[in-house]
Amino acid sequence: MTALTNTRNRNRNELSDLSAPSSRPVPPSLGRTLNEFLQSLGEVLVDITALEVNTMVVAQITGDKFIAWEAYRDIYAISQDYLAQQEIHESLRDRYLELRKNLELEYTLLLTNPTSEFYDPSVLDSARGNGQILTDPTVEMHDIQTRLPDPVQPTSPEDILKAQKVLADSHFLRSLRKISELKAALDNRNKALLKKQAEQEGYIKSEVLQKAVTTDMIYAQTVIQLDGDIINRYSQEIFDHPHRDTILLIHKEGVLAGERQWRGLLEFIINLVQGSLQRASSREFLPWNSQKQKG
Repeated sequence: MTALTNTRNRNRNELSDLSAPSSRPVPPSLGRTLNEFLQSLGEVLVDITALEVNTMVVAQITGDKFIAWEAYRDIYAISQDYLAQQEIHESLRDRYLELRKNLELEYTLLLTNPTSEFYDPSVLDSARGNGQILTDPTVEMHDIQTRLPDPVQPTSPEDILKAQKVLADSHFLRSLRKISELKAALDNRNKALLKKQAEQEGYIKSEVLQKAVTTDMIYAQTVIQLDGDIINRYSQEIFDHPHRDTILLIHKEGVLAGERQWRGLLEFIINLVQGSLQRASSREFLPWNSQKQKG
């Protein structure tokens, strides 16, 4: 919506310029701003090259909104001691630690990207050894020395500012949002597991307990890619579910609605880019701009 508003304002400015050639010239930073704008659109396109629709049954739906600082703080704090203090079910602790590891990996990728403002060549040197998060997919979280800014116990105001700067990075923020969604699903499943365990008397095998709790389970998943590939995945539990037909129908309708929205978003971005390029090209042929280039 903001982009459309700005476009309309630029159109009005251009009409004003045409009627008054002596008006203020186009700022020299316009080309740089346009390049930055197109680059940001390119980053968005990377994330929408595929449509993914997941259908799951949850115990409850909360109205919680995504707050970047809150999500970053809660995921950063995950450790073995933290999980024990929060009474996280033992069957889920490895999955929580994997989320924390993924967050560390995302930040390390920023540090090792030469085009990133967080680029640190020393991180690549340290990654050559064994047990590093970039080179060893089996490394445990307790063996990793974190590089993330500490939002829980910062040692100085600079740590807070550094964390804020990281959260301003669009790529890191998108990854954080996805990790936060996975953590929310694990939190709901943990509550269901603990509740089920409290209702049962005596010792219950972990496998039986997990199978008895079916909330936050993805029953159907569809991925549609720009190259035309369509991937459908179904959980085995869906075939024995008493509401199988209803769940599959809901999933089908979700895929159709998501596809319409996805195609509309792609069309909007393409038209926006084309319009921006056309306006930038037309400015080069305005009489006062051409005279300035000749001079």
